[in-house]
This record gives sequence, C-alpha cells and structure tokens, in this order.
Amino acid sequence: MGVVNLKFIKRGISVLACALILGIQPSYAEKSTVKSTQLNIPHTDLELNVDGELNETLWLQALDISLNIVNSPWNNKPSPVSTKAKIIENGEFIYVSFIAQDPNPELIQGFLGDRDTRWRDDLVGFKLDTYNNRRLSYQFFVNPYGVQHDQIENEMTRTTDAAWDGIWESAGVVTTEGYQVEIAIPYHILNFDDNDDVKTWAIELIRLYPRDSHLRISHIALDRDDSCWLCQIPEITGFKEAKASKNLMLTPTLVASRNENREIFTPTTDWQSENDIDAGLDLRWGINANTLLNVTVNPDFSNVESDAGQLSVNKTFSLFYDEKRQFFVENSEYFSSDFDLVYTRNIADPEYGAKLTGTEGKHSYGAFMTNDTQTNIILPGNTNSRLISIDSASESGAIKYRYDVNEDLSVGVISTLRQTDDYHNFVSGIDSKYRLNDSNSLQAQILLADTKDAAEFSQSGQEENFNDHAFKIKYKHDSEYWQVFAEHQEIGAKFRADLGFMPRADYQKSNVLVNHFIYGEPDSTWQEIKIAGQWQILHNEKGELLERSVATNFSIDGPKLSFFDVMLVSADKVGLRRHELNFNLPIDNSIDGNTDRFQENQAVFYATAQPTAQFSTEFELTIGDKIDYENNRLGDYIAIFGNVKYNVNKHLEFEFSHTYSDLEAENANVFTENLTELRISYQFNVNSYLKFNVVYTDIDFNLDNNASAYTAKDNNLSTQLIYAYKINPQTVFYLGYSDNSYQDDRLKSISREQRTIYSKISYAWLP
Repeated sequence: MGVVNLKFIKRGISVLACALILGIQPSYAEKSTVKSTQLNIPHTDLELNVDGELNETLWLQALDISLNIVNSPWNNKPSPVSTKAKIIENGEFIYVSFIAQDPNPELIQGFLGDRDTRWRDDLVGFKLDTYNNRRLSYQFFVNPYGVQHDQIENEMTRTTDAAWDGIWESAGVVTTEGYQVEIAIPYHILNFDDNDDVKTWAIELIRLYPRDSHLRISHIALDRDDSCWLCQIPEITGFKEAKASKNLMLTPTLVASRNENREIFTPTTDWQSENDIDAGLDLRWGINANTLLNVTVNPDFSNVESDAGQLSVNKTFSLFYDEKRQFFVENSEYFSSDFDLVYTRNIADPEYGAKLTGTEGKHSYGAFMTNDTQTNIILPGNTNSRLISIDSASESGAIKYRYDVNEDLSVGVISTLRQTDDYHNFVSGIDSKYRLNDSNSLQAQILLADTKDAAEFSQSGQEENFNDHAFKIKYKHDSEYWQVFAEHQEIGAKFRADLGFMPRADYQKSNVLVNHFIYGEPDSTWQEIKIAGQWQILHNEKGELLERSVATNFSIDGPKLSFFDVMLVSADKVGLRRHELNFNLPIDNSIDGNTDRFQENQAVFYATAQPTAQFSTEFELTIGDKIDYENNRLGDYIAIFGNVKYNVNKHLEFEFSHTYSDLEAENANVFTENLTELRISYQFNVNSYLKFNVVYTDIDFNLDNNASAYTAKDNNLSTQLIYAYKINPQTVFYLGYSDNSYQDDRLKSISREQRTIYSKISYAWLP
C-alpha cells in the first residue's frame, strides 16, 4: 500500500479517535432530548375484533391522547382539525385507534390501494422505538380505508426502509364527521428487549392531513433546531406481559410458470417453451428475545412486478434498482452504512440463504450468507462502470456490528464478501457517527478491500490480486433556518465493493451544500421557501480534475399541494477517455492528455401539484448542454418528464408517465429517447387487486451523426397483467402474464420474443 493510502487511513483513524474522545464528555443530547412527558399504557385481558367501528369495551380502558400540534410546515401551531387516539395492550397485541374528525369530510383523500402505495392520502399512525435508543423506529400508518403503510426509520443513516412489510391488522371506516381507524400490532413482528417486566419504549402519534398544504399533526411539539426528531419523542411505559416472539414462522412457496421464447430475426422460428414448477421454504425463528434467524431454501427471488423503467442512453454508470425480495428486506437496516456496501440486487438467483440479526443493550449485530448460481459484478472506474457476469456459482455475505457508546456516539464495523473458486472480494471497515449537539453531527467511515480477479475478466488476462481503500467524512448542521452539509470522500483506483453499489472508483470528491429556509404563516398562500447553493469538485487519485461544478436552486411550497423548484448548474467535466475508443490499447485511467474537458450549463425546472383529491401531476424540464459520451463532444440537450395520476373512484386508478430526451451535436440529432409507462390498477378491496402495466422504450439514433450506433431503431415493449390476493405480506396468491417485444433496423415492426404465464402461492404458518 502506497504512502498516499496510509496517509488517508491515518487521517480517518484520527477522526474516529477524536469522536471517541469527545464521546466521553457529557452528552448534550441527553440534556436536550424531549422525554419529559411519559405515558403509561394500560393492560387488558380483552381482545379486539379489528373492524374500524371502535365499539368494543376495551377502548373504555385505553389511554386517551389528543393530537393537536402541527409540526410541519407550521412550527408547532395548533391543529385546525381534531384527532383523538387511544392505546392499550393485552400481552399479545398493541391496539391503537384514531378518530380523525374533519369539518369537510367530502375532501378526505383516501382510496383503496396496494400496501405502501397511498402515502399521499390522509393517514394516521405512529412511530415506535422499541429499544428506546433513538437509532431505529417502526412506523405504522393507515389510510381511511384501512390500507397499510409500514417502514423502518434509521436515524444513523437518515433513511427509511419502506420495503419492510410486517404482518399486522388494520381497518378504516369513513364517517359523516371524518374517519376512524383501528390498528393491532402483534408483538411477534417487533424486536425488543423483554428482560424487564415493565418496558420503556418511545412513541409518537401522527396524523398526515393533505389539503391545501400537507400538514403533519402530532401529540408533541418538536424542536426544529434539533435535527433528530426521533430523539425527541416521549417515552411510554407498560407492556408488562409483552414477550418477544420465540415462535417459528414457516412460509412454504410454490411457483409454477410457462416461459416461451422465439428467435424474432428468423420469421419461421417456432416458439420454444419451458414449464417449471418450483417449491421453496422460508423460516423465521425468534431464537431469543433479541435475536432473529431467517433461513430460505430454494427461494422464489423473482420480483412479481417489473421494475420501473429508466433511461439508459448516454449514461456512463450502472443504474440502481430497489430491493423488493422479502428475505433481504427484513431487518436490512442492520446492514446499512454510509457507503452502500450491501446492494443485494447483485445477488441474482440463490439456492439458499441464512440471516441472523439482533440487538442486546448497546450492541446491534447482523450477519447473512447466501449462494448464487451466477455472479454479477459492477466494475467501477473514474468516468464509467460496466457490468460483467461470471458463469459460476458464488457465495455472498455480510457482517455488521454497531456499539452505541451513548446517545451521541455510535461506532460500527462491517465486512462483506463475494467469492468463487478463483475469485474473491473482501471488504472490511469501521464507521462512526457523533452528535456534537442538537444541530451538528460528524460521520466517518474507512474501508479496506482485498480482491482476487479471475483471468477471464482481469485487465491483463492473468489472475490478479490487489487491495485498496476508501474513506469518507461528513459534517452536517441541521437547524430551523439553515442546513449545511460538507463532505470529503476518497475511493482508491483499485477499490472494489462487489456486494455493494459503488460504481465509481479512483476519485476524490469534496462538496458543500447550504440550504436556507423561509417559512410562511398558516394563512399564507405558500408555506416554505428554500434557497440553496452547492459546490463540488472531483479528482482522480493522481489529483487530475474530473469535475468541478456549482449549482443554485430556489424552491417553494405553494397551494393545492404544489411544489416548484428551479435549479441552475454549471459544471466543468471530462468526456470519454481516448483509450476507450480503441480496445486494442491497454487501459489507461489517467485524465490529463487522455481526454477532453467540456463546460455543461443546465437549467432544471420541476413542479408537482394535486389540485383535487383524485388528480395529481408532476413535470420536470432539463435544458442546456450535455456531454455526448459515446462521441466525446458537447451537445444541446433537452429532457422532459411528465406524470399524471387519476383515481376514477376509490377502486380504479390510472397512472401515465412519459420521459423524452433529445441530444443534438454538430447541428444534427444524435439520439432521441422516449420512455412511456401506463399503469392501471383496480383494487377490489384491501386484499386483492388487478393490475395492467405497459413499459415502452423507443430510441432513435442518427447513424450519420453517431459513430458508435449500429442501429437507427432500438425499441422495447413489455406488458404485464397481474391478479393478486394477499391475506398478509407472506400469505399471497399471484396469477400473471407478461411478455417482451423488440425492434431494430432488421425488423419492420416490433415483434414479441418472450412471453410468460406464472402463478405463485405462499402461506405464512405459525406452528
């Protein structure tokens, strides 16, 4: 390892050591955290029939709480509507009900929909921190028709995992005075310490009220100068008979499919069909109060619904897709870190997997291991990345441990691996986050990677062994009127994190972002104005300039749930490296003398509005200069995105979106790209739906002005029809049809080349 690498590692260790030393000092967060209002939850022996009617006797014994404070966009102003919550538990369930009154119930925004799809509706729910350590919280929300929304908030990374799906009950009823909701949360879906008879958790009750503005109504006031809202929610005691689940849950799965393919460039080719029936089994076991084991054997890791379309022309780095598969989603927050080191979409088709997660006092831990029948790897660079596949089985896994020194300081270690018989990638590192006070925090991470590349995809054609480092430090100030984010990160030229999503290497980045907020009054036509400025600069490891940019933007929240943003960007960037034009030359990652620099100036306009409960729209326009990477020149660029969503009634929804992009260079078109998506859904009730999806990509290349293009047309069409019935996230039935069609210059019209009929059934069984 060179002197430069050691210098950065020493610098990073010094930062972490400083945080550790500072962490010994008295905790400012402990002084300022709002915990003064403690609630006591009553216990009952009664059970609840969850139907939304609120006529059971147990609600007479429940704790009453009023939600009367608007935290956002108003700063702890009185709520314009009345909301009453009740909470009680019986040793198996936490029961929560809401009566959400509305002076104009005809304006209630609520429709039937699939789980986690109605976040823009009227919602009531709560945050629950079951370890009371202000690191993670469960979030449960329900719309007026009982549609469930849940996610896990991670205060360490300031992210939420909406893909998590717990098994719980809810029901909603619209009334002449508003709506009311009942919620039953079983203890067995929660992680918590049940060593104490009386438990102390933290809870915040919330109502989301979208009318002219999107009001967040709570039962507590929140200090905007304290960036950790989770740190401020009050404690709640009780749950005396609550026991964390030690039960097994078995989920057998059966998938049947018929897949047909044909060679579309040979008209006489017949369809070739393949039938497949596959069985799998998932096991979920609470080993003890704090530890959860997940095991999967021969899982169905396919996504039932296709990913949303993305434009890919003139993109130099790999595209990111969200994880939706249940085995990886559950407790995925235990593996989160500042760098994205665990991107499980890299694991394509495993035959088995096992995962262990848990929390014990100040210690949190997680480990998983899977195999994969193929191996997909993102090879990073300083100006681009590429995806390769090894036709051999591999193992993938990760280990993460976090120690919470106190409420301000956390330190963690993480390690990931991917390996085959003649290839491996091991990454290990340490990370830390320290809250200096309510508004200021530091975060740092150091990583080392050891890689062995097989000869088949190494640059030299020979087996190669190498190692390198990565390092990041961030400072954040987050208060009522100002946000300041400053970051510096460095990733070595030979650093790889093959299990993660890190498509860029051999670069050093420094950036500063400043946001200033101006707030309106409750009766104003606007609620919040943001004025922002950003500066960033990127070099490679040799110190050669990759990019220098400045940006400024102005945004405002307006009436009719509208939001407008204008951003101006000026960037000095490098284009295509010259060696990439000649594949016979050895790869040279240097910049100076090996590429050209271009000045991009762009304006971006964005707007969204919801003029009625049934109709919402979104629009974005980007116009200015853009590098034509394939031909290494500067062009004139325009991109337009539009989206409309219309709920015909509470059952039927139409969503249409279109993206258009066009690049011109040397007074002629280079390419024109159109991406069209149509999604129609009919929700019979909260348990079943029918969906029809169409995704069409139409790309036209100008062969006379595009030396790298081999076809003037590149069109893809996919359609999908799905019926689903879901008792809960694990007990489901799917029946679907999908097909894919393609067209290029060799075909006169778009031709279907693949079609599939499939069915999936799974059942969550508690023995």
